[in-house]
Amino acid sequence: MANVLGPFGFFQWGTASGMPNFMESHNTPYRIAAGNSTAIFFGDVVRYDVSGPTGYVVQWTAADGATSTKIPVGIFVGCEYYSTSQKKNVWNNYWPGSDATGDVSAYIVDDPNALWKVQAASGVTITQTSLGLNADIASTPTGSTVTGISGMSLAAPTASSSTTFPFKVVNLITTPPGANGTDLTTAGNYVICASNNQLFKSIQSV
Repeated sequence: MANVLGPFGFFQWGTASGMPNFMESHNTPYRIAAGNSTAIFFGDVVRYDVSGPTGYVVQWTAADGATSTKIPVGIFVGCEYYSTSQKKNVWNNYWPGSDATGDVSAYIVDDPNALWKVQAASGVTITQTSLGLNADIASTPTGSTVTGISGMSLAAPTASSSTTFPFKVVNLITTPPGANGTDLTTAGNYVICASNNQLFKSIQSV
């Protein structure tokens, strides 16, 4: 069955040493500047801001991996902030880009050994020959303001010139047979990737 495109960002599949437990994963608190108007969704890749206030995280965009100055921190899984409109602290699975008084506490899975399930981008089929190659996200996505879920997907992996790309493809998802994402003959299949270039992990050549 042909795969149906429905990006969901990066969902933790496990770690290099076993299956994940989100409550025990490295969900480290970082900061989003209250003035950051770009929404960040559950499952988005984030990095430190290198052009604005230092020390804050921002959404990763396509082509950020083309430079060694932009380093992925991890995957965003929610935030907490004082809501200006509601006059109370709120928790949200995505940062809407406004309504915070003061800095936003962003929860990031920053385990350098985490493994991630992600969908190949529109028009991209990732096969056995791509294992071990590095990849960036596809063109800048838009998540859902209804569900808060990311719209990120994985761009086509490339060879050794992409050492600064954030991810390395390590496996393919082929089960259960007939499920969405398991058809390796059509675009939009599901793959497992590991961090290649990450805050706590040195970049690796192919």
